[in-house]
Amino acid sequence: MSLIAKLLLSLVIAVIASTLVNLLFTGEIFDGRLLIAFFVSTAATALIVGAQQSSGSSTGTAAAGKPARRPVAQGQDSGREHGTVKWFNASKGFGFIVKDDGEEIFVHFRSIRGEGRRGLRDGQSVTFIVADSEKGPQAEDVVGEE
Repeated sequence: MSLIAKLLLSLVIAVIASTLVNLLFTGEIFDGRLLIAFFVSTAATALIVGAQQSSGSSTGTAAAGKPARRPVAQGQDSGREHGTVKWFNASKGFGFIVKDDGEEIFVHFRSIRGEGRRGLRDGQSVTFIVADSEKGPQAEDVVGEE
C-alpha cells in the first residue's frame, strides 16, 4: 500500500475513532485535539508496521509473521532432486510430486520458478530442492522440464 493511501486510511480511522470517543464521553461530535492524537497514533502505527513488513525478509521471517522455510541443501545446484508431478490443482494452487525414490512431496504454486501464472502438468518431470516447512517436507524452487 502506498504512503498516501496509508495516511488517508489513518485519517479516516482517526475521524471515526475521535468522533465515537468524543460522543461517548462529552456528547459533542468534534474535538480537534482528539482527532490529531488519533491521527498521529494511527499514522505512526501504519508506518511502523509497513517498515517492519518490508524488512521482514532480511530478518528471516516470511509474510504474516511465519518463519521462513529453510532449504535442506545449500548451494546453487547441490541437493536438487528429480521427480514427476503426480497431480497439481491450479485453482487450489498446490499438488504433489513423486520423487525418484517414490516418496510423495507437497508443492505449492509459490514454489514454482517462473513468471506469470505458475502451474505444473500431471506427469511433468521437475527438479526441486526439499525444504522443511511447518507441516513437513515441501518442494521449493521447482523447475519444470520440457
